Amino acid sequence: MDALLDLPQLRTFYTLAQVGSFTACARRLGRTQSAVSHAMAKLEDLIGLPLLDRRSRGLRLTEEGRRLYQACEQAFATLDAAAEDLKRHQTQARGRLRVGATVEFGSSILMRHMQPFLAANPGIEIDFTLSHDLLTPLLRDDLDLAIDCVEHALPALKKVPLFRETYVVACTPAFRKVHRLRIPADLARCPILSLDKAGAWWNRFLVAVPDRDQPHLDRFIAVNHIRAMIHAAVEGMGALLVPRYSVLEELERGDLVALFPAIRPAEDRFSIYQKKVKATQEKQKLLTRYLQALSPTEFGS
Repeated sequence: MDALLDLPQLRTFYTLAQVGSFTACARRLGRTQSAVSHAMAKLEDLIGLPLLDRRSRGLRLTEEGRRLYQACEQAFATLDAAAEDLKRHQTQARGRLRVGATVEFGSSILMRHMQPFLAANPGIEIDFTLSHDLLTPLLRDDLDLAIDCVEHALPALKKVPLFRETYVVACTPAFRKVHRLRIPADLARCPILSLDKAGAWWNRFLVAVPDRDQPHLDRFIAVNHIRAMIHAAVEGMGALLVPRYSVLEELERGDLVALFPAIRPAEDRFSIYQKKVKATQEKQKLLTRYLQALSPTEFGS
C-alpha cells in the first residue's frame, strides 16, 4: 500500500459497516448507491485486501475489515473531539445530539424537563427517538446517548446511573370492588394487563410477594404499550403493573387506586449509555451533567 488512505473513502466504509447495507449507507451520506460501491472498491484496491466478505449473505466484514473499522471508530471520534476543541473559543457549545429513551419515560418525563437545557444551550440541537430497542441504534451510531432501564454491560459503552424507577399495581375503584381485591392472591380471579401474553412483565411484582399470598396469574390481556395499558385499566379492563410516575395523574384524580401498597415490586434503574469514544464530546458532557442534576418530582425525588 503506497498511497495514503483517503478520508472520504474511510468515512464511507465506516458508515457502511455501521448501517449494514449499501442502500442505507448511501441514504445517510446523501450519495448514490453506485458511488458507495465505487468508493469501497477503490479503498479495497488501495489497501490491497478485501474488507467485505462477499461470500456471505448480507454485509459482513472480513477480519481486516473489522480491524479497520475499530481504527476508524477511534479516529473519527478523535477528529470529532478535535473539531469541538477548535470551537471552544466560542461562548456556547454547539452541535446536534440524537437522544434515545424508552417510550413512556421519554414522553412522560424527559420531554417535560428538556426545555431548560435547550434554553441554556442554544447552540445545541436535539432529536429524540423513543423506542423499546435503544441498544441497536446506539451501537450503529444512530443515537449519541440512550436513556434506558435495561442493563447494557458492554465494554464499548459508558454507563451513568440516573433515576430509580418504582412500580405500582393499580386498577379502578369499581374493578377492585367487583373482584374483591384485598391481597395479591385475589388477582388470580381477575383479568391482568401485561406487556406480554406470558406475563413475564409481572415477575418484578411476584418476586416481592410472600409465598402465602402468591397469586396464580393466567388471565393475561397483552397490551404492548404502557400508555395504552393505562387507558385499558381506566376503562376497567384489568389490573395493571406500571412505573408509578406513569400513573400519577390517574391516581391523584381517583381514576385508579394503588393495590397492596405494603408490597414493593423490584425496581429498575435508568442510566445514560453512550459510546466511550464519544463521551468526552462537550455537548454530550453538558447533557449528561444536566440529566444527573435533575430530581424529577414524577419520581418522588
